Amino acid sequence: MEPALPELLTQLFDVADTARAEATATLAEFELSGSQAGMLWALNPALPPVPMRELARRLLCDPSNVTLMSAKLEKAGLVERRPHPSDGRVRVLALTERGVEVWHKLMDRITATSPVLRLSSAERRRLAELLTKIQNSADSPRP
Repeated sequence: MEPALPELLTQLFDVADTARAEATATLAEFELSGSQAGMLWALNPALPPVPMRELARRLLCDPSNVTLMSAKLEKAGLVERRPHPSDGRVRVLALTERGVEVWHKLMDRITATSPVLRLSSAERRRLAELLTKIQNSADSPRP
């Protein structure tokens, strides 16, 4: 029997709440707010630095919020604002050396306590496929 959509959404929100609660406890150890951690999360050190306006778009917030959060993270020595490599009018946000170290430690701790770890490798692959499908459909225009 196919689960009803309201029950399925309730389960999805419950899992997200559980993951968020476990992550919040970890963030306290790093003295980071949820929004600061979200910004750090978006600054994957394996990827190029992100323009601040793009970061605001990804975080679904106003660019002024990104400016405020980046100032706090900059003061903590975790990020730095730099000119865009090809457009001097644009500023990018990049992790500092210390920021990269904290990013890796934070990711290690959050992933070690994630409820997703309770799934097998095959189940995690399937979950990733389903989440990608949901994300891709959310990005496409609605009829």
